[in-house]
Amino acid sequence: MNQLLQTLNQKLASLNHGQEGIVKISAAVSDKVVAFKSKPPSIQREMLNVCSDPYTLAQQLTHVELERLSHIGPEEFVQAFGHKDPLDSTKPCFSEQKKTSNLEAYVKWFNRLCYLVATEICMPAKKKQRAQVIEFFIDVARECFNIGNFNSLMAIISGMNMSPVSRLKKTWSKVKTAKFFILEHQMDPTGNFYNYRTALRGAAHRSLTAHSNREKLLGGGGRHACTVGLFWVSSCVP
Repeated sequence: MNQLLQTLNQKLASLNHGQEGIVKISAAVSDKVVAFKSKPPSIQREMLNVCSDPYTLAQQLTHVELERLSHIGPEEFVQAFGHKDPLDSTKPCFSEQKKTSNLEAYVKWFNRLCYLVATEICMPAKKKQRAQVIEFFIDVARECFNIGNFNSLMAIISGMNMSPVSRLKKTWSKVKTAKFFILEHQMDPTGNFYNYRTALRGAAHRSLTAHSNREKLLGGGGRHACTVGLFWVSSCVP
């Protein structure tokens, strides 16, 4: 009984920590919005200048996924999917904000990553540079797949499928798209995400039989992270 109470206290403390973090982040974002409106924005640094190694970026994305996922309790899924809006049977009801705040924050992270990918691709003025950014994110997505971080993989693919990116026909003509189509095929929703579920089982097996850290799922979290992402992908990305 004592062990059960201790585990429960640890879980409640973790959830409370996550909610406090969300409040702090929201306040920081609000301050930045005010500052952005009051003075011209500084020149942004392109992603390739910050991190040019796809594997390193995939690792960092996975750590972010695991940190955010650790604050989500199973009760949030019950609240999100168990109670429906009586006026719209297809839309989850989020009237109890606090009980689903961590899950909603995770969904917002998915959306932010989608828009980050699309923004980074559209920023360069020249087709050749845009093509390089697309190929970079394709490599990042492949590394996410190898690690087992399917949620970031889905977000990257969704970002590249946004209309501002997909309409860049001349840019895409300069991209080697074979790897992208393979990754996109893995996330194909056909057959209730049959390809994804098959890849997930393979990733779990690789994790159990891995001989190096590169072959392992980081903390096993990629498996659970991707599940959240696929639950929400239809409502996250316009």
